[in-house]
Amino acid sequence: MRPEDEAAADARTAPAAPPAEPSSAPAEPPSAPAEPSSAPAEPPSARARRPITRFAFLVVGLLVALYLGTLRPQEQHVRVVLGAGAPEVTGVDLQYVAADGEVAREAHFAYPAGAAPRVVAHEPELPNGEYRLQIEVEARDGRRDIQRQVTLGGGSTQVDVSSALARER
Repeated sequence: MRPEDEAAADARTAPAAPPAEPSSAPAEPPSAPAEPSSAPAEPPSARARRPITRFAFLVVGLLVALYLGTLRPQEQHVRVVLGAGAPEVTGVDLQYVAADGEVAREAHFAYPAGAAPRVVAHEPELPNGEYRLQIEVEARDGRRDIQRQVTLGGGSTQVDVSSALARER
């Protein structure tokens, strides 16, 4: 047999395909590309805006996190300069009064006569911001009340009260 005859004989002996069942849905043409039906087609400009929108949300989130980070208490470095009047000082009281009038932090330092340092260092845990620093210096010849407005921002803040000690001697 010739190869063409063999192919024709095989075709005659092969079982026939079952008849197609009728369906209520119209048949799609075989050449149409398959697209997901759940996602509508987007214009190219919308696809280009996605990375920009994600970046904008990231920047806004980062700014909010930084702002909230400044509201939490952090270590502040406050230096109260007593200067030449330090040997007369026997005690220093500090009160940090917040903008709402509440005392945010207090500290008391006591020294034997003649042993007070020229600079009193204090490192309170306070949020950044404006404070009224009330300083009460106890010296051998009496008490002195000094108030200073300070802005604490996580760095070092120096308050010089040496002139108030020298002036009242």
